Amino acid sequence: MKLVIFLVVFVAWLAVSEGSRILIVAAHGTKSHQNVYVPLTKELVGRGHHVTLITNYDIGEVAQLDHVNQILLEQLAMDTNIFPNMFKATTGTWREKIEMGVQVARMMFTFPAMVAETTYGDSRIQTLLAKGKFDLVMFSEACGLTCYPFGWHFKAPTIAMSPNVLFPGRAALLGDEEHYSYVPFILSSYTDKMSLNQRLGNYLISKLFNTLVHDWHIDSVHSIFKKMVDPDCPSFIEIEKNFSLVFTNSHPSFSYPRTLPPQVIEVGGLHCRPARPLPDDLETFVSSSEAGFVVFAIGSAIKMEDMPEEMIQSFIKAFARLPQRVVWQWKGKVRSDLPANVLAVPWLPQQDLLGHKHCRAFLTHGGLNSLQEAVYHGVPVLGFPFGTDQTLNIGRAVKEGYAAKLEWKEITQETLTKAIQEILHDSKYKKSAKRISGMFRDQIQPPLERAVFWTEFVLRHKGTDHLRLGSIDLAPYQRALVDVYFVFSLFFIIPLLLLFFCVRKCCCANKRPAAPPAAVRNEQKKRQ
Repeated sequence: MKLVIFLVVFVAWLAVSEGSRILIVAAHGTKSHQNVYVPLTKELVGRGHHVTLITNYDIGEVAQLDHVNQILLEQLAMDTNIFPNMFKATTGTWREKIEMGVQVARMMFTFPAMVAETTYGDSRIQTLLAKGKFDLVMFSEACGLTCYPFGWHFKAPTIAMSPNVLFPGRAALLGDEEHYSYVPFILSSYTDKMSLNQRLGNYLISKLFNTLVHDWHIDSVHSIFKKMVDPDCPSFIEIEKNFSLVFTNSHPSFSYPRTLPPQVIEVGGLHCRPARPLPDDLETFVSSSEAGFVVFAIGSAIKMEDMPEEMIQSFIKAFARLPQRVVWQWKGKVRSDLPANVLAVPWLPQQDLLGHKHCRAFLTHGGLNSLQEAVYHGVPVLGFPFGTDQTLNIGRAVKEGYAAKLEWKEITQETLTKAIQEILHDSKYKKSAKRISGMFRDQIQPPLERAVFWTEFVLRHKGTDHLRLGSIDLAPYQRALVDVYFVFSLFFIIPLLLLFFCVRKCCCANKRPAAPPAAVRNEQKKRQ
């Protein structure tokens, strides 16, 4: 018997070690979402696995690797020109903000069906669906409902990868509760300590988000797949319930802690790494001041050149007053009015700058990946959130003490100078940054190693049925024990009702008029 068990384990290990066939679908989303699956892809390929990657951006560093087949869906690349000017969104009038909100809502309603039709209709995807064989399917949840049926179609276990925390509605599908009482909505400014009004708002907007992003489109995308690929596809709800794992880009160091189902694995910050040497020209610039340098960047999806000129001048004048060097991510037309201590570059080796020994502060919009890198390298942050999850991220950072926050509408030369000077010279920010960095790094295994382990675990064991909660198959009222409470209530209500009716009957009986005495009755008979 022991020999049989050994042989089974050995064969399973041998199959994984020789390389499994893995499909990774990330056909939609921004470039920043690559930070979740690109490092994992490279690590899996390095361990001998064969990866087919469906992506909307050409990832040269991955495509050139052996055992990688990249399918590029260029038509699904995010065109940043369709997004509203984020600087106007934060500083404009209410009318402008409403118009932008309507524009974003329209995109939310049209994207799921468009992504599904484009993906399923591509000839390379159709060939893959017809002839491909895979041992595991992984997909980015930024791609949404389109990716759900791939695992079912290939009869392979599925791992979902969230570019952020666990999305609203996902915990319930895995048999857990959403915990609206202390888990703030991803796009809100709430914390894990909410008042009654905030909990009410948190519940409503979480439900609304899940309805608009998930429930509203699940049947339409399901119908598109059945029409274009396989008419026998089961409901997406059933497919969701059978996901083997969900990787979340979260960790209590920078995300609010919460209870999680066993099938959820936190791998936040898996792209973070030690700093590498800078290019010679950049190294010369940042090392030329004993006061160090500051990094200013607002991610890949927002154009710095869209900033109003008055605001740009506020930054230029505030930077000119600093003894530190400033490395400014600037993708637009080169400006001739920058002070000597400012270097504008279209692309930043951000992690290498943040991990540099002379880096003093990071000015950022508060994107999750950027904040994770700041935490990893222990750099104080001055945050300028535009919205989305950035407000929540910066709020958490401020609460932890390693960041300060400045709204875009509050920016002037004076407010900028004051905020930057506070970050640079108040030691509490640096101490808090080092403290939180130490906690993030103090893990039993690095996030990337943990992601690889669980990926190969699913490959070895063909899924994670042993982690599946029994509550997955219960109705919401059963999970909340509403039926149990109802039965218990009957034990109290029925005796009370019986007692009530007995007392009422007794009282009514006592109130009946007494029978007249015999003499009175005789007198009445005589009168008759």
